[in-house]
Order: sequence, then C-alpha cells, then structure tokens
Amino acid sequence: MKKIFFIIALCITAQSCFKDSDINIDPNRSTSVDPALLFSGAATQFSLLRVAEFTWPVALMSQMWASGGRWGLAQASYDQTRVRSGWGRTYTDVLKNLNVAIDLIQSSPTPNKNALAQCKILVAFAYSQTSFLWGDIPFSEAATGKVDFPKFDAQKDVLQGCLTMLDDAIANIDINGKGIQAPSDLYYSGDMAKWSKFANSLKLRILFVMSDSDPSKGTEIGKLMATNNFISSVADNMQFKYYNQPGRQNPRFSFTAIFRGGVQSDWYCSKPVYDLMATNKDPRIPFFYQTGPEAAAGEFIALNSTETYNNKSSLVNMNLLRADLPEVSFSYSEQLLFEAEALAKGYAPGGFEMATSRFRKGVEESLVSFGMSRAAATEYANSLPALTASNFKKQLAEQQYLDLFMRPIEGWTQNRRSDAIGSEIPSLKTPQGAPVAGLFRRLLYRSEEVNSNPNTPKGLNIDTPMWFDK
Repeated sequence: MKKIFFIIALCITAQSCFKDSDINIDPNRSTSVDPALLFSGAATQFSLLRVAEFTWPVALMSQMWASGGRWGLAQASYDQTRVRSGWGRTYTDVLKNLNVAIDLIQSSPTPNKNALAQCKILVAFAYSQTSFLWGDIPFSEAATGKVDFPKFDAQKDVLQGCLTMLDDAIANIDINGKGIQAPSDLYYSGDMAKWSKFANSLKLRILFVMSDSDPSKGTEIGKLMATNNFISSVADNMQFKYYNQPGRQNPRFSFTAIFRGGVQSDWYCSKPVYDLMATNKDPRIPFFYQTGPEAAAGEFIALNSTETYNNKSSLVNMNLLRADLPEVSFSYSEQLLFEAEALAKGYAPGGFEMATSRFRKGVEESLVSFGMSRAAATEYANSLPALTASNFKKQLAEQQYLDLFMRPIEGWTQNRRSDAIGSEIPSLKTPQGAPVAGLFRRLLYRSEEVNSNPNTPKGLNIDTPMWFDK
C-alpha cells in the first residue's frame, strides 16, 4: 500500500504550515477539520462499500445469489474490479479518516472519550471485516501515512487487536455522556448505550469466528455472555439508513434504477439457498424472491452456477433492493442466534432449553425483519425442532446462514466457519468453470498492492483457507 497523503493532513490543526509567519495563509480556508465530519465520512464510505462494491462479488462467490449469466458475472467468476476498489477505499476512505479523527481527539486538551470510543469501534469493525475477506492484512502499521510498506499482520493478531480495541472502547464509554452526535453519528445519533451494546455484539462475532482455531475463545465468549450487554432489540440494530430521495438511496436500488429502468433483472435465486429453504418449508421464500415475468403465481425456479436465466427464473425480491432499505451491520436476530450457539456449545450456562428459546426467537425476529407478520413468524419458529447435542450445529448454522441473506460478507463468513472444510452448512459445491478446485475462501490482494508492497503475502489462491477457516 503506497503512502497516502490527504490534503487535510498538510495542515491538520489550527497551526499553519509556516509556524512563525502568516505568509501564504488563506483566511477563507479552514486549517482544521472536525473529527465528527471525518467519522461521518468514514461511516458513509464504509456502508457504501458493504452494500455496493462488496455485494456483487461476495454474494456470487458465496453462492447466496446467482447472476443467471447477466453482464458477464457468474458464481465461478472473480470480480477483480470491485475487489480492487474495495481494498483501496477501505484503507484510504475509511481507516485513514478514522485514524486522523482519533489523532485529533487524542491531541485535544480534554479528549472526548466517547467520541474516541465511537471511532475505535468503527475501526475494529472495518479491520475485522477486511480480515474476514482477505485474511492477513496491514493492521499495526496501516493507515497512518507513516509507513510506506506496512507489514501484513497475521489474521489471528489482527482479530485479537480488534478485540483489544473494542475492550478499550467499551471501558471508556460513559453512557450518560456525549460523544459524536447527530447528524454526524449516522448509526445511533450519539446514543452511547447503543454503541456499548454494539461493541459487545461485535466482539461476540469476532470471538465466534476465532473459536474453532483458538478454543480458548469459548471461555471468553462465556465471560462476555455474563455481561449481558448486547444488542437486545430491533431498536438496537447497528444500521446505516438510506432514504427514497435522490442522492440518499441504497446503492443496490440505484444500480437497478439507473441501468435497468427500475426493473430487477440482474440478481437471481441461487439453488443452494432455495433448496435449503424448500427442504425446511421456510416461509421466507416469497420474501426473498419474486417470480420471473413469465412464471406462474408462486412458481419459484432457482438457478445453479452455470444456468442462464430465462423469463421464468426467480429473482431476488425487489423489496430487498428498495431505495430506503437500510444497510444492517448487526441485527437483533444475529445476536439471538449467537447467544443460542453459545448456550448450545456450553460456553455459557443455560443448556439446550435456553438455547432453543433463543434459537426460535432469533428465527422469529429474522422472519419479521424480511416482512413476515409476527404471528406467522412465531408459528414457524416454534415449529422448529428443539436443539439437542446431535442437531444443534446443523439447525443453527442453517438459520444463521439464511438470516444473513442480504448481508453477503457476514453470510460468507458464517458459511466458512459453520463446520470443517468440505462439511460447510449448507453444503456447497465448487461452481462449474471455477478457476480453483475448492470453494472460494478468500479475496485476493489487488495487483497494485502486490506490485508496490514487498510485504504482500505470496502464493495464495482463491480457495486457500484462512487461519480461522478450519
């Protein structure tokens, strides 16, 4: 990664570049920057990456969506263009801005600990996501502008560093104090109690991803569960809002509106997801998908990795690509299913009875989030089998995967961690025509990084497992 210089870094404080002179100072140009603006800018860019740049390649590579052969993309293809952009913008537009904000806050005579915590939580989120996508990444020497060729830290160290960062943020939050407020806090409008809950929930996610390769994380999960300070309702969801207004629309909708005249004709029903839902008689099918223009009412037709769409092929429901659909970073349903997993695995006390209760409640909340009525969601969730020692892994992994249908990054991570390589839940097959023998398990470093930074890991392929992926 080449050293990135920002204009704001040239004169980042109220001091001029020429300390002892007023020469060349433009009285109409700001010589300082508000950390809150850097924070909101980073949050905006991070959300745009999650719902746009990373959606297309990850949703296809993980086989959550099918392309039906539209515009040259397929589940067996590797979309280097968007991957390259996603890597660069994560470091320059997200992490660099957050690091500058942190430096500014810390250099203040009276640092705002809540604002510092908000920035650190978002940094931990961005770094953990980047590691889930690429594995070993620049972390300890990254996004500072001080190191030309940052080293690539091992994934284990990156994720542990994210946990440390979250612990520091949580310890410094004053839920009765003020940090970055609305309109700059585009997630929680300055509600520090909600930021504290999200930080703990994010910590839980990272610990679960690490737990197969580092069994000691099970003990840490148990300790964290005892604090019981997590996202505890839909109102606590970590999400970035979009609106049905020009310039403020969800980018997935904008793509369809601009290039397809508002008609969904690009993203199709993928067989692994549909077959799982059909087997489970999952009532979310008509909420996930819409029938093709020439299909009969209620006729859902899924595509495998090589099939080209026709006018009967089912598509991802336009309601899930609408203009005002928020980008969800962490949901109440995800939290409940994590808690069920912690209980079922014995990381926390409560046993299978409590695990079943959280499991069913998590499924219920997931169904409601996709548009189902509360009554219908409750009826279906309560019909699911009680969790036992013999079935909990499969039951939980299937529901966790479906819950993350519109969140490809988390869905892909969930599938990779669901079981041993070759036994993932649900089971996936290497798409015909893929450039590798196994399933896609990582993104590749962009060519600019490989060519400019001698520390970039070599010899990796798309199906090379990451440290966490056992």
